[in-house]
Amino acid sequence: MHEDSAPRRLRALRPAWKAAKDTGRGNSYEDEPLGGWLAGELVVRADFDRLRAYDIGTGAVRWTWPVPDRDVLVAVSQDANDGIALVLHHDDGRSTRGQLTVTAVDLATGKQLWSRDHHGRRLDYYPSTPHTALSGRRIAWIAEEHVESADPQDGAALWRSPLPGEAGNRDAWIMCVDPLVVVSTGHGRRGERRIFVLNDSGNVTASFALPAPYRKVELPAVVVNGMLVAKLVHPDDTSDDDERIGGFDLSTGKLCWERRPGGLSVQTLLPHRGRLLALHAFGGKVTALDARDGRVIARRRLRGSGAGLLRVAGDRFAVIGRSGSDYPVRVFHWR
Repeated sequence: MHEDSAPRRLRALRPAWKAAKDTGRGNSYEDEPLGGWLAGELVVRADFDRLRAYDIGTGAVRWTWPVPDRDVLVAVSQDANDGIALVLHHDDGRSTRGQLTVTAVDLATGKQLWSRDHHGRRLDYYPSTPHTALSGRRIAWIAEEHVESADPQDGAALWRSPLPGEAGNRDAWIMCVDPLVVVSTGHGRRGERRIFVLNDSGNVTASFALPAPYRKVELPAVVVNGMLVAKLVHPDDTSDDDERIGGFDLSTGKLCWERRPGGLSVQTLLPHRGRLLALHAFGGKVTALDARDGRVIARRRLRGSGAGLLRVAGDRFAVIGRSGSDYPVRVFHWR
């Protein structure tokens, strides 16, 4: 992706291909994808009941991995190091909750590499304020006034630390998993809202309060070049036109910049080649920014509509549709 100035008239990109719409999918939040990956010559979409891989050049379906038994996916790893994705799943028809399994899938072949039950641990997941997150390095979760971490492959406990700040387990959530960033909302309407960064031993290495007048931070969020970039909620914001994102320096906690993306809410924030990519609502625009100061480097308009998630590799990127009325996958080349 080459740097250029942000022109007033956006260059429009046509999709190289788009997968056929799946008429069997609905439009509720339960039908939204949990994530996806670009791995080698494949783009992989994660739905609640399956992973499906498409050839990045042609759009042909290369493989489908069904979630075992009656289980459904509740979370997937953001990254796919060495072409291996981790997925978290359970049987949502059971009366007991928290009986979860982590499975590793080879994205080149769609084959299951290993699976590990994490029974006996209560791992809850709420999409907007997740209490559980996973990556190739760890599973992290919030339960019973603690933050805990375990090795995803062998289930061994890595560490267990008290929740920082004023937060109880209902007042804290995980913003990022690598590095591990926890948000505390405090007690009551005047409780202190703080952001905490924890290291690989579970110790707090940075802690900072949200500056006035912001009420809270929301997903999406990502760490790029030592900057935590997230959606900011301002008391004067009444619509998507007012939505803001901001960058916090993780070494100082300072809010270094804020920006209104302009008319469309941000659905994905993604690091790429040291830059920050933002996909706007309805999948209609991608903006590349400098994460250190929020400066806009480039913008592109995407042909076709449909809300989505953004995944990128090199100069190719995929928009993964959010509902049954969207195309499941659209692939573009950055020009």
